[in-house]
Amino acid sequence: MFRIHRILVALAAVFACQSVPASVYLLEFQTAGSPPDAQSMARAYEEGCVSSLRTLNSAQGIYWGGDPQKGYARSLKQLGPNGEDLIEPRLASGKKGGYRFILTPGPADAKGVVNHYTISARPLKVLVKGQRSFFTDEGGLIHSTGEDRAAKTSDPVIN
Repeated sequence: MFRIHRILVALAAVFACQSVPASVYLLEFQTAGSPPDAQSMARAYEEGCVSSLRTLNSAQGIYWGGDPQKGYARSLKQLGPNGEDLIEPRLASGKKGGYRFILTPGPADAKGVVNHYTISARPLKVLVKGQRSFFTDEGGLIHSTGEDRAAKTSDPVIN
């Protein structure tokens, strides 16, 4: 019973995170009467990226489902429509909202089970100096850096 409850809560989180894409943030700027500047667009892309990373962490939790024999997905495609159908096609492609997402599975154990993963997200095109890159793993914390490099675990955690 606890496992089913946990899966339902995680599913709700996935759908909630996917319901506010970066395009909604951009729409706010466009309806305000003036075109979005690069800083506003970068901020909207960053917010959408963080939402997508939360979605991916939730999808990995659902995929794993508490079964130590299954482990985590090895690719974004496994989480997408041609796999478990836990994430939308754009996110499964690795490009969404101005960011490229790369899921890297940890080494499989002796039974072939992946017990760790990392996901990095970098801007497809840097719009402003200091636009952030992000990093997360199975722990669920999201790290960011404004330096022109991939984020890592030693970078600050976002709230």
